[in-house]
Amino acid sequence: MIKVKAEDVHVHYGQTHVLKGVSLAIPDRSVTALIGPSGCGKSTFLRALNRMHDLVHGARVRGKIQLGGQDIYAMPPEELRCRVGMVFQRPNPFAMSIFANVAFGPSLFGIRGGELDRIVRDSLRRAALWEEVRNRLHADARALSGGQQQRLCIARALAMEPDVLLMDEPCSALDPASTQAIEDLTESLKREIAIVLVTHSMGQARRTADQVAVFHAGRLVETGPPGQVLDRPTAPETVEFLAQ
Repeated sequence: MIKVKAEDVHVHYGQTHVLKGVSLAIPDRSVTALIGPSGCGKSTFLRALNRMHDLVHGARVRGKIQLGGQDIYAMPPEELRCRVGMVFQRPNPFAMSIFANVAFGPSLFGIRGGELDRIVRDSLRRAALWEEVRNRLHADARALSGGQQQRLCIARALAMEPDVLLMDEPCSALDPASTQAIEDLTESLKREIAIVLVTHSMGQARRTADQVAVFHAGRLVETGPPGQVLDRPTAPETVEFLAQ
């Protein structure tokens, strides 16, 4: 089942044409890895999926993006960003407690008391962090290690019960052990939701992805299973990128 479908998506920043006619289907309950050289449009495409360009002065998006068959521009942005969570390159916990970080989104929708406690607990468990923080939920989240902070940010996104989780190089600032924890978590979460992952690590793409999409100069040049794209690429741009 296709969870997200992008058709002929273009993104402009002012006069700069950054993303050029990208069409990509993202299956549910799977990991799609976006790879390619720096500045090729991977993160731009990722941010288009939950309308983050709405917040950028001078940015324009053309084309069609559907979430579960619905046009994402036909729904309120707040609803979209609940359904399409985002985890950034560097962990960005809020300056508040571990509990308050995870509770932040649900509490904005009026959830309180035992239901809020359950959401926080379940989200931390899904993010493989509960056992490490259960006895210090009211400690400052910024005191956590980098890897724990990133998993906390994932828990914060999961608290909104998203259909899709976008991850923009989530391991680039982490050590190998924390990277392994995030990859294991990704493998677990894809049983429930669609994940779109930007990565510069071909090993990570091979280990975690069900589908790899290769970007070059703002265009999508090749898609397929990791074994095919990484071992038997057909696009000249992919061959050149993998040879670097």
